[in-house]
Amino acid sequence: MAEAPRYKTIWLVLAFLVMIFGCGLVGVHGWVDAVAARYGASVATTRERVHSNRLVVELSRHGQQPWNAPIEEAMYVDYDDVPQVMREAILTSEDSWFFYHMGFNPVAIGKALLSQFGDDPRGGSTITQQIAKQVYVGSRRDFRRKFDELAIALWLEWHFSKQELLELYFNTPFMGHNTKGIEAAARYYFGYSFKRERAQTVAFTPDMAASLAVTIKNPTAGNPAKPRNLREARRLLLAMGIEPAVLTAKAVADETLPRRFAAHAFVKDRRLSDQFGSARDLAVARLERKLHGHEGSLDVVTFYASETQLYLETAIEKYYPPIRRAGYDRLTAVVVDNATGGIQAIVAPPDATLYPGSTVKPLLALCALVEKGYTAQSRVEDVAIGVPPVRNGDRRYLGRISFEQAMAASRNPPFVEMMRRFGRPCANAMMKRMDTGFRFQGGRDRSLALGAEPVALMDLLDAYVTIATCGRVSNGPLILKEARERGSQKVVLEEKAKSLSKDTRLVAGFDALHEMLQATTGPTGTANGSRFVNDVAAKTGTSDENRQITLITFTRAHTVLVSAGASDPGKLKRHLSSHALVKMVRNVNANIHGGKDPGPLGCGPGVVVAGR
Repeated sequence: MAEAPRYKTIWLVLAFLVMIFGCGLVGVHGWVDAVAARYGASVATTRERVHSNRLVVELSRHGQQPWNAPIEEAMYVDYDDVPQVMREAILTSEDSWFFYHMGFNPVAIGKALLSQFGDDPRGGSTITQQIAKQVYVGSRRDFRRKFDELAIALWLEWHFSKQELLELYFNTPFMGHNTKGIEAAARYYFGYSFKRERAQTVAFTPDMAASLAVTIKNPTAGNPAKPRNLREARRLLLAMGIEPAVLTAKAVADETLPRRFAAHAFVKDRRLSDQFGSARDLAVARLERKLHGHEGSLDVVTFYASETQLYLETAIEKYYPPIRRAGYDRLTAVVVDNATGGIQAIVAPPDATLYPGSTVKPLLALCALVEKGYTAQSRVEDVAIGVPPVRNGDRRYLGRISFEQAMAASRNPPFVEMMRRFGRPCANAMMKRMDTGFRFQGGRDRSLALGAEPVALMDLLDAYVTIATCGRVSNGPLILKEARERGSQKVVLEEKAKSLSKDTRLVAGFDALHEMLQATTGPTGTANGSRFVNDVAAKTGTSDENRQITLITFTRAHTVLVSAGASDPGKLKRHLSSHALVKMVRNVNANIHGGKDPGPLGCGPGVVVAGR
């Protein structure tokens, strides 16, 4: 009977310890959630930041010299596309206990602390902690950051599987020479892509895997273009139990080995970062405008997508040479994601202008469609008007035709007459309702109706993206997604697509334009041949004296503009029409859509255009 009080005491102690443990768990959970909320952590934000390229901008230094702003260019790769030897090399080098810990490794932290008193100081961060640092916490040196890093690491472990975390890590670290993640690094150093759908000209080896894995620790002085990297890679291979094929003891002693082993890194053209220039310059220009006077460095995330830019550059390389030989020496090209309004690829200076030609006709047509009772089937007159007479490109007149036919065949007299009858105020009132900066201004009505006056590239694109998205994106095209202070990772700028206020009549006008511009890609349209799927809308534009030719297309997914201009029209060897751009734009569209049909155009159910 005397034993009973003792057992009772034991149970009370155990209950007390369980209660303390439970309170501790609740406290830890609350702490983690509070830190995550402070950094704005979410599953969507994590994925978005990992997928994005990064630009480091210090406005006081780079505002007038954007070409000096450091770049980290990313090419996202899925877990399943990464070979087993690459995964094992990274785990062995960075975090061999990754699949067994909960986000931090007390043993590794202890060893790291002890190493600080020796000749070879090391870090104790796990892969999860490194993701937390790269994506949210930043690199400022203080104890609070380390605790925040730990909290975010725990949050990541709670919200992602180990496989998902490893995939994020493959795409997170800076890998030297303006590359971010192992896919961009493999392409830069070895000319190899992990992506299965890409044809390979290089075989991936364990030596390459080890070289990439050890780059993570020292991407600047220890990347595959440096002898030090190859010595470290050899040690890693031996630790993995793999006999090096190229990185033998004799080979790594040769200081010239990197030029043979990572020969692709020493090629001067086709580097990813070389193609980021236009996007970088535009991003810095807009940062300067929005955050003028900001002190300190910024981590800047843009909408730019390396894969899309490569598709654009490849199409230009293939189809532009004959256009250039004809005398069109200035090329402008932009790809916009209609879901976000973000620029995914661009070849143009920040302040680019162009002579739009007939690409202004859909903008002028909105006045007639929205305010004057016109429909796609309304009759218009394609006849000689004015002195001298307004002519068409084919020197013919079609007489009385439908509004849709006039748009598809890009007939000039109906639109000059429309400008004469309705005037600029009506056309510009539509632009104001669209919340776009584009305006019909600066010349005679006839010139404005035919796009003979220069306009800002971004204003023209803004109007087209608004039409293409039925007003869901009214503030595009965007380039800046987010800017964060480099040390604290505090968000100081964030841009997202904004939709128009409800305007049923205006959206009905957009819907009519979708149908009319699809006819432009049909058999009798000036953009015939542009369709890579059924629903592709387009508008061509050829300015006075054929000095500039332009083609704009849109689907549900993307808006693409390509324009070629002659800096000296008098030196043109051949006068081309905008149809010369069709093959290039079709190639870009087919690749950026990945062989998928983005779906039907139109502004959805409930939109009714009278008379159709």
